[in-house]
This record gives sequence, structure tokens and C-alpha cells, in this order.
Amino acid sequence: MRRYIHIEPQSNKEVPLMRLRLISFALVLVCFLGSSVLGSVVGTITGKLTDGTTKEPLLGVSVAIQGTTMGAVTDENGVYRIHNVPIGNYTLVLSSMGYTTVEVSNIDVSVGVVTYHDQEMTTRVTELDETIRVTGERPLIIRDQTTSIDIIEKDELLAMPTRGFEDLVGIQNSVVRMNSGSFLQRQRGQRAGKGTGSELILRGGRPSEIAYYVDGFSQQDPLTGISTANINNNAIQEVSVTSGAFSAEYGHVASGIVNVITSSGSDKYHGNVDLVTDQIVGESFDHNYYSADLGGPIPGLEKGYFFISGERRYIADRTPSPRTKEMHEVWGADFGLDELYSENPHRLPSNSLEGWSYQGKLDYSFTPEFKVQLSGNGSIDNWRDYRQEWALNPEHAPRYKDKNLGLNAKITHTLNEDFFYNLSGSYFMTERLAGDGVIFDDLDGYRRQYVWDDGQVSDVVNPEFGEHNLFWTPSEEIIVTRIGDTLYDNWLDTTIVGTDTTFANPLDTIQTLDSLTLDKTSYYPGFTHRKSSYLGLKGDMTYQVNANHTLRAGFDAQRHTLRYYRNLDATKEYEPANNVMVNHYGFDAYGNESDDQGYKNEAKHPINLGVFVEDRLEWRGLIVLAGLRFDYFDYRALKLKVPEAPFLDGQYLDSLDFEDLEPSEKFYRFSPRIGVSFPVSDRTQMHINFGKFFQRPDLNKLYVGYDFLEARVRAGSYYPFPSPALEPEKITQYEVGLSHQLGENVAFDLTAYYKDVQGLTQIFHQTPAFPRAYDVFSNIDFGTIKGLDLALTMKRTRNLRMNIHYTLSYATGTGSFAQSSYIINWSNPKFPPKTTSPLDYDQRHNVSAVFDLRTTAKEGPRVGDYWPLENTSLNVILVAGSGTPYTPSYTYDEATEAAVRPQPRGTINSTSKPWIFNIDLKLEREFSISDFEITPYFWVKNLLDRENIVGVYESTGKPTVTGYLQTDAAQTTIEQSEVEGTMYQEHYELKQFSSANYSNPRMFFLGLRMSF
Repeated sequence: MRRYIHIEPQSNKEVPLMRLRLISFALVLVCFLGSSVLGSVVGTITGKLTDGTTKEPLLGVSVAIQGTTMGAVTDENGVYRIHNVPIGNYTLVLSSMGYTTVEVSNIDVSVGVVTYHDQEMTTRVTELDETIRVTGERPLIIRDQTTSIDIIEKDELLAMPTRGFEDLVGIQNSVVRMNSGSFLQRQRGQRAGKGTGSELILRGGRPSEIAYYVDGFSQQDPLTGISTANINNNAIQEVSVTSGAFSAEYGHVASGIVNVITSSGSDKYHGNVDLVTDQIVGESFDHNYYSADLGGPIPGLEKGYFFISGERRYIADRTPSPRTKEMHEVWGADFGLDELYSENPHRLPSNSLEGWSYQGKLDYSFTPEFKVQLSGNGSIDNWRDYRQEWALNPEHAPRYKDKNLGLNAKITHTLNEDFFYNLSGSYFMTERLAGDGVIFDDLDGYRRQYVWDDGQVSDVVNPEFGEHNLFWTPSEEIIVTRIGDTLYDNWLDTTIVGTDTTFANPLDTIQTLDSLTLDKTSYYPGFTHRKSSYLGLKGDMTYQVNANHTLRAGFDAQRHTLRYYRNLDATKEYEPANNVMVNHYGFDAYGNESDDQGYKNEAKHPINLGVFVEDRLEWRGLIVLAGLRFDYFDYRALKLKVPEAPFLDGQYLDSLDFEDLEPSEKFYRFSPRIGVSFPVSDRTQMHINFGKFFQRPDLNKLYVGYDFLEARVRAGSYYPFPSPALEPEKITQYEVGLSHQLGENVAFDLTAYYKDVQGLTQIFHQTPAFPRAYDVFSNIDFGTIKGLDLALTMKRTRNLRMNIHYTLSYATGTGSFAQSSYIINWSNPKFPPKTTSPLDYDQRHNVSAVFDLRTTAKEGPRVGDYWPLENTSLNVILVAGSGTPYTPSYTYDEATEAAVRPQPRGTINSTSKPWIFNIDLKLEREFSISDFEITPYFWVKNLLDRENIVGVYESTGKPTVTGYLQTDAAQTTIEQSEVEGTMYQEHYELKQFSSANYSNPRMFFLGLRMSF
């Protein structure tokens, strides 16, 4: 359902001079307190009440929201207005002396949106206490649209064949879903974003350009810009996606806003239990979800309400592929896959997820004017990431653990009907650990094996140094790691060698192919631990100056604490005097959290401050929403004083000293934004908006451990370094839209947009430089995004409701991700891209359609006194899209990752993958038993079992064949391997058979939801 942000003015009244002075003082105070931690999470209800006979406006009518203390009284123009209404569905009670009371149900309030309801009232003709009951309807066109926003409400969400808010966002206009499966995709900047979903792209922006909020509070890792938060499906009240020029209230966001609002308690107890599994028919991938929630009044506390929710999930195969079973059947006998895949040959091994998520909310009204809300949410996901290079050793494939915790407090104070303010504070923490699937965060466990003189491999390690050989120095004391293990703080003796032979590089030594990782001797070498948190403060005020003028202003601030640890290869030596392996700050070199690391490796504490003011003017249907935002960024870091000679100013020319560094700059930015809406006719509305937006770079592109940088630059080792010299990225956006109603039940919306993007982060080859050239992130990328969105909406007509979205877009730039130039800079840094080309997520055509067919009580075919299909719904989602682009290359050893220097045989991203097409459906039937509602449902993903290709090899454009085995070089190797009996061809065929290049096959789910 398409909605639009809007704030409606209140009554026209004189403003006393003293009040103006007080408001001016408040504004000045706001400006000095002075990005966005919190977004709007409330709405407004307004309308006009008239006499049903005379059509004259009614003065003094009481308008109350049933079950709450919120309400208003109509003014002399018959207008009522209720501000600060939490998101949800309400019933209005309209009452006045001499008129029949009216109850208006189904009044939906959405985030940042005004809900209109005009009503005629009839004169009471008897003394009886009568009530007229009316059901409200959503208008197809909002007459005061200034920017576009898609809203999915709870009833729509529960009916759809989706799980989690990312699935809902993925079918909205201008959204592209990206899978990051191949080695080249990871090298070029795509990341393992989240265990339960792929990365989302909105209007051609990078993944970190979308801001994610839960109940108005930011849920993003500032280090990476991604969100790993999970919210219980039944706990979601509403999801909104803003893709236009959003309010000046929001900072640090360039492409769009996803706002998830969770449910709240009410004056009646209510709850849900939801059980979902795919272990019913056909080939199960073992997807299981169990959730429960409960809300209602707090016992013994009048005007206090609570809501709690929790979900447990277990998934055996996170990313099912239609080709997994074929891989088992073709190569199972040759490589012992029968043992690995014996129970479920259609499932990928070591690709599981176990997780919990929880939410809670407490609301208390001390008075109708003064309210307090406490809320929190958290999640823990422990998941595995199957990769084809670990096909023979899946238990050692990467493992991830994501943790999130958010705690929030908010007060709302209404001083009078024209003025109210909000103050809120928040704490958010997000953490990720990633490492070997078995050893994981036990750094001591990555120790190498020792080869004795007789050639036998011992798992005891070097006998000269005892049990602990990872970081060894005989003269220093034992260090205790955070998990209780002890290890020494220097480096491996050079006599210790490893068996670090992985399936990733079968060409390096043909003789090792038979052993590869079948005997479980190879570890996933890298280990990463990142942890970031922030403390936030937010305040805003709304003042109704007069009937045509509304003023809003506010401030927000964040102070971050950032910690990062990355060991590039934990199986190799660490040498403090020449640290080329461990990039760390806020942790010591052994992974222990530490605030005593000196200027080179201390934790980072950047701060952001923001102030905004927004003015809304209305005159005869013309609405102007103008805002100005001020942002202040302080990275609070040391940067290189002379990037061309990083060691020049210090005492030593071959080391990085304090004198080689200087404080990073502080950045100040102003962001003007304006939206205009006006009616063309009673059925047609237009809107135009313009905005400038600034987004701080992902913080992991700003900070680096300086002992690590020093050693890598001195050694000449390739590594793209973060830099606190990065400036905020700049986006300018224009949008124009037309909405038109066709008849009484159908409307369409046509929106055109254009974005100019400057100063995006990309790898820059710093040359000339002393002592040698190096690579660093810099603001050198730029791009242009333009497109056309078309939405067709039909409200429920003869039981059918539908929404159809189509997007035509062109996303071009010099780099799709911050590391798009990784391979170019590594292999040939003299020729970085200087012209724009299609971005990796440039999906030219994108179509999504939602059809919802629903019957109510006593509808459908009748059998005697029974309607078997009453209260039944069938919801179908259809998605189609043209393929995203890739760069065709000449044939090379693309599968083994041994060669990552492709030679293009065309321009960048000049060829596209195949179209995708998918249908999901959900069929449910609701049964009412006393006060309980029991709803069994049947859910199918990929109904047609279509093999959708989401990734291809650049040499062939095919998902499972590189073409390399047909080259002369490969044929020579094959002949040699046949002599040696090493089965090179079979190994290579298995390696190139990447299941990650396909989306999920057909999947069946059975669910049961019980509510009261």
C-alpha cells in the first residue's frame, strides 16, 4: 500500500507574544543541543465533522480513541486533530450533545502519516443511547503527497508468503536483492551480510546507504553499514520503506529508510503462537520457526501496558539450491560425498543457522499529557556459510555469530493542543565473530601441525616449545585469552610447518589433490571479531503555529565505541615487531578487548551531531514541506600527515611514529530539502521534491591499526587501508510524481527520480609514495541513478485486492562497492575506472505483484449451514526481473581462485545474466473457537520450481561451467594427473559446480498460528 509523509496543521488561533518567546527560546536550546538516532514512529489522525442535514461544521464534538486516553475536540471549523498516535489500528468515538454517537472502526495509523476521516453526524431523535457504527476506508490517493513511501501493515504482512521484514522490503519498488556467493563477488566488495537474507539495494545505492530502524531507533552496524537485526514476524506492526527525498529529520542516509514498528500493549490481553516448518512433504531443507508474543495491561498498574515477543529458529540449509542433489549423485562416489550427504543429499552441509530474537515494550501514562515508553530488542544468530571450495571439508567452512542488543527510553510531553515534544535515549550494540567452522574463536586452536623428521604429522606441535606455539616468546609471560586459553605473544618458530592445503587451489600442487581436505587437515584461516555500540540522545518538538503553518525542530547525537580485530591468517605466525597479519583496534593482538592499546590501536569513539528544522505550509491545496538539516561529523582519529610519505616526519624513516600523524578533520554539512504537493483535479495529484543528503562513510573504511599499516606498507604487501581522511559522501536527488484514481477502486502512481552521487568510497593507489606505493580508500567514486516507478493499486473488490509494482532503472557509476577496484588495483593499478558503467546491481526491469483473495464469514460456496471456504485467504506474490550485469572475460582458471586477474573481452558490465521469475503463495483458513483464532496455513516458495540463475562465471555466462577445462593448459594438467592418478578433472568439475549461483528450489511449509 502506497502512502505519503504528511503533517496536517491544527486550528487557526492567535499566538500570544509570551508563547512566541518561549518557542523561540526552545528552538535556540534545540539548536545548541544539537545523526539520526530516532525517526518518527507515530502518526496523526485528523478530519472534519459536519451536520448531516445542514452540512455545517460542528464545534465542540469530542473525538476519543477507544481504549486510550488520547482524543481531541473539534474547533470552530469542525476540524479535530490527534497528534502523536502510536502505530496501529483504532476505533474513534465521536460524541456531542444532541447528536447520535458514532463509532468509526478500522482507522489505521502509519508511521509519519496523517490519517484522514471526515464524518457527518445526525441529530438524535430519541432519548435512547444509540450508537452508529462505521468502518473506515483507506483513500486510494492522498491529497497532500510530498514524497513516496511504501507501507505494509500487520494484516498484509501476516497474509503474505514471506518471513522477516527483509522479504517485505525486497518486493517494493526500486529494490534489488543481491546474492554474494562467489570469490570474485566477495573480493569486489560484496559481503556475507546476514544469515537470514541477502543484501538489499534501494534506488541504485550501495547496501549501506539504507538506514534500518526498529521503533525509530537505528539498528545498523556503523562499521559496515549493514543490519543483522532480526524481528519476530508476529511482533511487527508495520514496515515502511521510504525511497524518495525523506524528511530533514533523517541524517546519515543516502538511498532510503526502512522503519520497522513493533506491536504495543493495549487495555486487553492479546497474544500469538506461531509454528512453521517445512518438514511435511517432498524434500525438506529443515526450516523451523517457533514464536510467541503476549501483550496487555500491566497487572496492578493502571494506564500501564506491556508487550513481549520471542522467536526461536533453526535452519539446516540457509540457501537451498536445486543442484545440490545432482552434485551428490555425480561426484558422491568419487570423493566420499556419500558420507557427508548421506541423510539429506539435497541439502548443503554446514550451511545452517540457529538463532533467537526477542522484543519488549512498556508504556505508561503518568497523565494523559505525559507518557513514558521503554523498549528493547535483541537477537543472536549462529550460522554457517557453505562455500564450494570447502565441499570436501564442510565442517571447517566459515562460521559466523551475530549479536544485537537495543535498549531505548522515550518520554512524550504535550504542553497544550498546539505544542508537544519528545525526548529519548538509546543504547545499541552489534557484534560479529567469524572464523573456522570448528575452531571458531579459539585462536590457540589454529596452531599448525608439526612435521617430524620421519615424515609423520603430529597434532602435538613443536616439542621444543611445548603446547602453546601460536604466539611464542620464551622470555614473556603467558597471555590469557578471552575464552580462557593461554598462548604466548610472539611468533611461530620457522621449523613449524602447516598442512594448509585447501580445495581452493588445486592447481598449486597436483600431488596434494587426493588428500585435499578429506582428512580434515585444513582450517579456514581467517578470524574476525568486530564490536560496535553507540549511546544516542534525541529530542524533537512540534508546534502548530496556525491552521496553515506547522513547525518542527529537533536534535540528535551519537557517541560510538568501535572495536575491530582481523587476523588475516590465524594459522600463520604473528610478530609484534612486523605485524603484517593482525589488524586490530580496541582489541589486543590476541583478540582480548582492551582500552590500553596506545595511539596506534586504541578503540575509536566518533561522534555525530545533527540539528533539523522543518516547516509545513498549506494554502488552498498547495502544500510545501521545507526542511534544513545541519550535520557535524568528528571521526576523532589520527590520520597520516603526509600520505605520499607516511613515515617522513617521524624520528625514523622506516617506521610510523606519532609525529607522522595529525588529528582528522571535523566535517560540517547543511542539507536543504523541499517537497511540494498540489492537486491537478479531484482525482489527480502531483508532487515534486528535491534534497541534498550526506552520508558518513562506513566506519570500517576510516580506521586501521597503525602497527598493521606500518608493517604492510614497509613490506609492500597488498592491502587496501582505511583512512580517516575520507569525507562524507554527497547525494543530490530529484523526484516528480503523479497519482491518478481510475474509478472508485483503482489508482496508479507514476514517479520519476534522478540521483547524482559524488565522493563515494573506492580503493585508490597512492603513488608516488615513500618508501613504496600503497592502496587506501578515498572519495573517488561517482555515479548517476535514474528511474521510473509505476504502482497500480486496487482496493478489495469482490474479495480481491492487488498491488503491482514496476521499476525501470539505470544505475551507473565508477564502482559498485567500496572494493570494486580490488583486483584492478592489485594487478594493474595504473588503469582504474574513470568513466561510468552499469553497476553490479543495475537491474533494468523489476516487476512485483501481490494478489490477495479473501473471504469473510459466511462467504464462498455453501454446504447446508456450513461455508467451508469462509475466512479463507490466498495470497500470491509474483516477482520477475531482468538479469543484473557482469563483465565478460576470456577463459581463465576462474573456479579455483588461483587466478584472479580476468582479462575482459568487453566493457565493464556489458552483458547480463538471465531473467528471474518466481511465484510464492500462501493459503490460510481461520477458525474461531470462543475467544481464540486458530489459523493453519500452507506456504509454497518457488511454486513453479524454476531454476533461477543469480550468478554466472564471467568466462562463459553459465552458472556451473568456466570453460577452463577445454583450454590447452588444463588439458596438459589433466594428462599429467591421469598418469599420477590424482583425478584433477573430476576435482575441477566439482569445484566449478557452484550451488550458490542458483536461488532456492520449490519449498513447502506448514504453519499454525493461534491468537487471542
